[in-house]
Amino acid sequence: MEKQRLIKMGDLEQRFLLKALGETQKRTGMGQDLMEKIVHVQKKKLYLSDEEYEWTIQSLNNMRNAYLSAGRSCGGIDRVLLKLIKSKYRHVPVR
Repeated sequence: MEKQRLIKMGDLEQRFLLKALGETQKRTGMGQDLMEKIVHVQKKKLYLSDEEYEWTIQSLNNMRNAYLSAGRSCGGIDRVLLKLIKSKYRHVPVR
């Protein structure tokens, strides 16, 4: 059993995560595996390792900073960030 963070996602969270990771992937060329994992998530429960968790937090924060500097509202991004930050560890069978 492995400890990973569980995030229960809806369509809003999935769209914001994909958009943030897509923008980060354009800059760095990394993160394609994580994007595929988010697209093909089962039962809207996303399990993230510590590395994936940090990657998503940084991507969402970069997207939030871009929105703020452009004078756009970032309420949805804030909700997704808070949901990620409050996520708890769960034991998951090793895949």
